[in-house]
Amino acid sequence: MSTHNKESSTLRAASRGERLESLERGLRVLELFGQGASRAYSMIEVADQLRITRASALRILATLESLGYVRLDTRAYSLTPRVLNLGYSYLAALGFQNIVRPILLDLVKKTQETCSIGVLDAMEVVYVAREETRRIIRIDLNVGSRLPAHLNSMGRVLLSALPDAQLKALLRTIKLERLTKRSILDKNELRERIQRVRVQGYCYIDGEVDDRIAGLATPIRDRDGNTVAALNLSLGFDRYSPQAVESTLLAMVMDTTQQIEAILHRDIPLS
Repeated sequence: MSTHNKESSTLRAASRGERLESLERGLRVLELFGQGASRAYSMIEVADQLRITRASALRILATLESLGYVRLDTRAYSLTPRVLNLGYSYLAALGFQNIVRPILLDLVKKTQETCSIGVLDAMEVVYVAREETRRIIRIDLNVGSRLPAHLNSMGRVLLSALPDAQLKALLRTIKLERLTKRSILDKNELRERIQRVRVQGYCYIDGEVDDRIAGLATPIRDRDGNTVAALNLSLGFDRYSPQAVESTLLAMVMDTTQQIEAILHRDIPLS
């Protein structure tokens, strides 16, 4: 047996003997919540479901809460958007950007507009894929860039997927500033617009952040119907009327979204 194989065998044997039970239980708790991302569990329910002591369940939930993966509301715990980072770390390792790039490039070719995919982290959108068109007006964004979610069409799509109580709590933490004459300065109006996105299934923002730019975004859902990301087109504000966006571009964006969802459902399960 070669030295490399001997070392691999030794490491495998050591790993079997060095299982970290607390970590294992913590991951089992996340898996429990992952069976229904909108479901909340009490500490007692977690203990009963996983057949662990209530003291262990409380320690695990308190740790996950301190790390930002779950939140406690009226004695019940629920997942936060931060858990999406775990799934997209896996996607990054598999080359997610390379997997979806041909699909995004096809949309860019058809529309001559920049296309992006983003995920939610608290009140920020994190860009996980982006393909740019060659235009004079460009925004300096790359994979890994972050923007405030409430100012971004992808962010509003992702926020619209949250339960109302969670959305309300997050909106309390933000400060609204006037960036253009179209910027929203009233939190109640902002919440109403986000809730409208939930009903219509897409978000169109025109000139709220930059009076030269509009944005169109749709949700990307996992096999259980949970919104895990969003797809966006950044549009030159004067290139399309709102009517043209709905009659022409929306169908293209939704078709691209469905292609990406088909890949995620088949090859890269997130749950």
